[in-house]
Parts: sequence; structure tokens; C-alpha cells
Amino acid sequence: MGAAGAVPLTGSDRLFLGELGSARDHRLHIALAARMPGPAPDSGELRRLVAESAARAPVLTYRLARGGWEPDPAFDPACHVVEYQVAPGRDVGAAVVDAVRDNRLLPEHPLWSLMVVHGYAADEHILCYRVHHAFQDGVAAARIATRAVLLGRAVPAPDPDVAVRAPAMARMRLLATAARLAAPSARLRPPPGRTGGTQSGARTFFLRLDVAAFREIAAATGASVPQVGLAVLAGALRAWNPAHWRKAGRRGTTVSFPLNLNGRLRDGGLGNGATIMPVVLPCAEPAARERLRGVMEQTSFERMAVYRRDRYPVRAPAAVFRLLRWLVPKAFPGRMTVSVIGVNLPLDGCFAVPPTYETGGGAVSMVYSDTTVVVSCVLSATLAHGDRLPRLMEEALHELRREVTR
Repeated sequence: MGAAGAVPLTGSDRLFLGELGSARDHRLHIALAARMPGPAPDSGELRRLVAESAARAPVLTYRLARGGWEPDPAFDPACHVVEYQVAPGRDVGAAVVDAVRDNRLLPEHPLWSLMVVHGYAADEHILCYRVHHAFQDGVAAARIATRAVLLGRAVPAPDPDVAVRAPAMARMRLLATAARLAAPSARLRPPPGRTGGTQSGARTFFLRLDVAAFREIAAATGASVPQVGLAVLAGALRAWNPAHWRKAGRRGTTVSFPLNLNGRLRDGGLGNGATIMPVVLPCAEPAARERLRGVMEQTSFERMAVYRRDRYPVRAPAAVFRLLRWLVPKAFPGRMTVSVIGVNLPLDGCFAVPPTYETGGGAVSMVYSDTTVVVSCVLSATLAHGDRLPRLMEEALHELRREVTR
């Protein structure tokens, strides 16, 4: 029997905790960072902010226990505060990545922390909400960070009654999705040329895109921000190595597009409440307008509704988890995961830090608001010339804008 209020692990919780890494592994940590004006708060102010945030969002007090999540009876705000000072003039994105990498989470406490990164400028600091990817998915993390931490709003407590056995058909749909992800697809292929020496570890790039261009494209085509973002990425990957996509039979590359289930599965924001929808980025299509059309057909509201039914079962035979663990490594090597997260904040500088575990491919996170679109791109060190992609995404966005508005 679990403790009162305990919430069982979902299948995706188990995959992230048991197969891909431990709670201490920073490569499985994700973060939402916000650039804040003025000097950094001191440790006392940070502890008060953590305590107040936990009172507004009970999920922040849940720790990992045997078989599930349970409230920590000895929750201590001091265990969730990290101060990280960097040298003046340091690149903001690189500083946040280093802060996430250098400060581990402790498995005996709730798997999150509030980090303040400062010193790079006299008139600004970063507040960074960092979590383990099993504790929360990207949308849940953004929701808690924005509502409870930055906006001071209440979030419902996690509901232990979500622990229902998924019907057999839902499990079959999930396995079918995993099989589609693992199906043969064109891998990411960097352009030829020297890489400048051997490198190790994933590399992270940050890029701010023109939100006005997104608005114009959406108005002209009826596309959503995520759809425009996927089409822009397809254009950038095509321009990255155009010869790779001219070969006969090579249409595009399959990416994993997470769909959040919070609000239906776990409104309190606990656990990795996401399912995956395969999307083929039409990199072989030479016309930017047609690339967007191809993305829109695959990511229609109706198709996403179907994939939202493929939620991971909370309880399932052990064979299901063994099969998923066998399929996941085969699905992701050389592939890319692309997530798009909307935030409602009166800030102009929010960005995500995706997980950095090495897959031979990459992860792209786009955070958008009314004022900005910021792209975070984590690429395998095995992909040469990855530093060209940010510029190519800017060019792909303007190419798409020209085609649909002329």
C-alpha cells in the first residue's frame, strides 16, 4: 500500500527513470529559463519563493517513492535553491546549460530546483526552473514555472485517482505508435567536410526567431505556431545538406513530436504526461509552402486527437515495458525530438533547455509567446557543422514568409 495521496508511475515515468538514466543524471533534466530584470535575489528570497510556490502548486512537494510519487513530509525549500554565478559577459544560454549540468538533483527529494544564474550582466539575472524529465514533461514544467513560480497562481494538487488500467486497445495503439517511430526513415546527415577535430557530448544552440514572421505566415495559411516551427525546421535541415535529400525515395526524416496530456491525464502537473506522435519532416520538398502543407496535414487537430488517446498505461504487464524499452533505443538513434511550448508571460526572454542524452540525433524545443519565439537545439557531437542550423532556420523562416505572403 502506498502513502496517502500517492500517485502511481505512468509507463513514460518508468521509461525515463528505469531505462534512460537515474535521477542524478543531468542529461535527463529539462528546464525553462526566464530572463529577469534587476539584480538577482538572495538565498533568503529564493527560499521564500520556493516555499510560496510549493504552497500554490502541491506537485512541487512530491518525491519519488517505491512504485510512485508521494508527498514529502519533510519538504525543505532550502533543498531546492541553487545559486550559480558566472563571469561578466558570459553567454546566457551556455551559462544556463552549465548550471543545469553542474548541479545534480537528489533522489530523496522532489526532483526539481529553482536556479538563479547571475553575474553575466549587472542589470539582469536568470530564473531557471529545472526538473527531471520523469517528474514533469516540458509542457507541465512550463505550466508550473509560469503559473506557480513566476505569476503566483494556484495549480490543483495531483490526483491519485488517475491510476486506472488503460484498455487493451489503448495499449495496442501505443505499440503501433512505437513501431511507426522505429520504422526506417532518412537519418540526419550533416554536410561533408572537416568538423574541426573530435568532440564529445551534445552541443546546445539558442536562437530567437522573428515572431512577426510567424504571425504573418499563420494569418496567410491558417497554420499554428507549432506547424510553422516544424516547417521551418524541415527547411533548415534541407538547406543543411541539400544533396542528401535529392536521392530517389528519400522524402524526409521522422521526428518525435510530444503531445501533452495534462488537463486530462494529470492536471496537477506530476509525471511525464505526454504521448508521442511521429511526424515526417518533408525535407525533400523544394518549395517552402509545400513543406508547410505537408506538416499541416500530419498535425491536424483530428490527427493529434487520435494520438492523444495513445497515452501510456499506468498499469500494464511487464512485457509491455520490456518491449517499449527494446524499441525506444531503436527509434531514437539518429532521430530528432521536436517540442513546441507556448507560455503566457509578460517577459521577452524565456527559453527551454532540452534533455541532452546522446542519441546520435538531436532535440529541438521552441518556446513562444506573444512577443518572441526562442529555439533551443541540442545536437549530437557526431553531427558535423551543427552550428550552421540556427542561421539556416532564420533563412528558412524568411523563405516561407516570402512564399506565402507574396
